[in-house]
Amino acid sequence: MNWKGLLFRWLRARLNPKIESNRDVLRITIGTTIMILSAIAVGEMIVSRLSGSNLWADLLRGMIFGTLITGPAVLFNAVVLRENVILSGKFRRAYRLASRNAEQVLTKNQELEAAQQRLAELAHSDFLTGLANRRRFEQAFADAFGAVGLGGPPFSLILLDLDNFKQINDGYGHDAGDAVLRLVAQRLRRSIADRPGLGARLGGDEFAILLWDTYDARDVAKFAARLRDDLAVSHTYYGKMLNAPSSISVCLTPDAFGSASEMFVAADQALLTLKRRRECGITILGKGKDDDSLSIAV
Repeated sequence: MNWKGLLFRWLRARLNPKIESNRDVLRITIGTTIMILSAIAVGEMIVSRLSGSNLWADLLRGMIFGTLITGPAVLFNAVVLRENVILSGKFRRAYRLASRNAEQVLTKNQELEAAQQRLAELAHSDFLTGLANRRRFEQAFADAFGAVGLGGPPFSLILLDLDNFKQINDGYGHDAGDAVLRLVAQRLRRSIADRPGLGARLGGDEFAILLWDTYDARDVAKFAARLRDDLAVSHTYYGKMLNAPSSISVCLTPDAFGSASEMFVAADQALLTLKRRRECGITILGKGKDDDSLSIAV
């Protein structure tokens, strides 16, 4: 057994007692009183032995004078300890209240940040399809084009719209048209999958895709062909089979254009020319680094 450690802990507890309740105040007051009276009794015993006087008379005298002298000090100490307990209780209550308020403020801030993030997403998302809206698309398009001018990686712009969307709206109603738009958006997201890119609805039945890091022009052409075939599959709406195939325009090598607007207009004009032929197809503008055959392909 470590007696030195026990003695050290006992002295530390005596010199710095733990005071948390009225019971602790009473315990310390009684303990202090007993220690003082014990010290007086020992002193009187020593004096009585040395002087040869009556021990009990000396003890009684010492206790009376000790009580008169130390009693007020002990009572004052008890009052101070009692006030300390009261202040400690108030401090703990205030600390708990502050902690609870801090937690509530933190929770409210997190809810506010989540709400702000949600509002930002809504501000940049198409309300019907959940794809990026035109504002977000234009910002991403401009950023990507500017990055290419600074030596960044190439990207590809893909524009498409549905070839007979007006007939669906006129023949089956706008609810059917909205359902088809949502289904088309799902297929766009599925086509992009893990490929780095952004799908957007520009308005009406017009959609756009930005594909990042498109170093392989043939891979982009294959992607557009798969997308065209996927969109050509009929949609089911309340038991009805609705066909909404799409014409697709692909624009490669953005460094061949003077501005993002020029690149978009070129892709849009190519799509318009293709649609005038009244048949689904793919138009590819641009070319790969070592592939002149992709300069224009239908």
